[in-house]
Amino acid sequence: MGILNWVFSVVSAATLFVSCSSALTLDGFALLELKSGWNDTRNSLENWRDSDESPCSWTGVSCNPQDQRVVSVNLPYMQLRGIISPSIGKLSRLQRLALHQNSLHGTIPNEITNCTELRAVYLRANYLQGEIPPNIGNLTFLTILDVSSNTLKGTIPSSISRLTRLRSLNMSTNFFSGEIPDIGVLSRFGADSFTGNLDLCGRQIHKPCRTSMGFPVVLPYAENSPKRSSHLIKGILIGAMSTMAIAFIVIFVFLWVWMLSKKERKVKKYTEVKKQKEPCETSKKLITFHGDLPYSSTELIEKLESLDEEDIVGSGGFGTVYRMVMNDLGTFAVKKIDRSRQGSDRVFEREVEILGSVKHINLVNMRGYCRLPTSRLLIYDYLTNGRATEKSDVYSFGVLLLELVTGKRPTDTTFVNRGLNVVGWMNTLLKEDRLEDVMDKRCVGVDEDSVEVLIEIAARCTAANAEDRPAMNQVVQLLEQEVMSPSSATAIDYYDDSHSDYC
Repeated sequence: MGILNWVFSVVSAATLFVSCSSALTLDGFALLELKSGWNDTRNSLENWRDSDESPCSWTGVSCNPQDQRVVSVNLPYMQLRGIISPSIGKLSRLQRLALHQNSLHGTIPNEITNCTELRAVYLRANYLQGEIPPNIGNLTFLTILDVSSNTLKGTIPSSISRLTRLRSLNMSTNFFSGEIPDIGVLSRFGADSFTGNLDLCGRQIHKPCRTSMGFPVVLPYAENSPKRSSHLIKGILIGAMSTMAIAFIVIFVFLWVWMLSKKERKVKKYTEVKKQKEPCETSKKLITFHGDLPYSSTELIEKLESLDEEDIVGSGGFGTVYRMVMNDLGTFAVKKIDRSRQGSDRVFEREVEILGSVKHINLVNMRGYCRLPTSRLLIYDYLTNGRATEKSDVYSFGVLLLELVTGKRPTDTTFVNRGLNVVGWMNTLLKEDRLEDVMDKRCVGVDEDSVEVLIEIAARCTAANAEDRPAMNQVVQLLEQEVMSPSSATAIDYYDDSHSDYC
């Protein structure tokens, strides 16, 4: 009987050992929790399965060969949407995190500071919000930190100054504010690390901070001596009072001179006529946003001036769209504004500056604008919907709809009108409650209400009369209210109803 009990115990232990050895590791479960917060639009992470014994063969994952712990998560340019889950903190042996050039939003979780072996963090070109985790100084091995081109805000954490191994820092093109701490490792980085944050100040960007009274902040070196501190305070007070006295004297002299000149004007009784002159039409002006166009102004203007009919890829109610290819094959979309609709220079430039500052998942990124003697041009990122675009084969919204309905690829120049007719036809079917004739029956799990809203918006945007089309801020509001796509809550506030372009 004792032998049977011993054999049963051995078999049970072996079974338990086999089941435990075949289970997914804790790092694997942490990665699956991280994936659950993402919308994998390209299905790039389909091999991340809980049935695997180890995550080391998953896409973008690298492990230490000795203990099979995850040391790298490398998923750039994957078109991932969603948030960074706090489960990232469970990957305690993680050394590299690369999620740049995706569409992630939300905040950077404070749990990332639990990954104390992190050496490189790449989060640029997403839609991340909130502040930098204040305990980021705990990542003592960190050598590279890139959070540029997001919508982060708040002050620069002083704990970054403790990252003695940090050799690359990029926090540009965000909404950081306040003074950049001039201590520790932060004193070694220059303006390139902080450009594009209008509310930042400090020695690194050669922009002095100011007190509430408007005087530059003076931060002299002070010893731990009460007597020396009191002398400094007295000196500052005396300097402030002297400055105010000088200001009062200047104001008094100005008013006295102004009163004398007023009397002289009454005696002479002359009228001065000021003629307003239009700005010089021969001037050229080029403004770029985000600071990430690696081309000189001369090269960009030369390419813009050389655009002709062969580069046209589409047209709308407000102008013609061209494809501009640079010498290094970088491609951009250029919209030439119709002169009869453009308004004054000041209104035009103010509006494009607002559009250039807005980053939104559903809006094409605007790189800048150019004012030439004969035209005004808007420069956007060039999107091809994943297809190779040729001069005679332009894929637009109308073309894709026409190809979907007819099953044929359009080749003649009338495809645009036919594509727009398809939009109207689909909208008519929706009004007749015939959604089943619009949607492909192969589509599974599609929100029918969202499809109806999108087609209704498309029909309004493709109205024959440009004046009947909704403004861009209205389109964004409809998308966020009806389709519930993630975006910054403050993005809509940048738009002015009276000066918005039409889709």
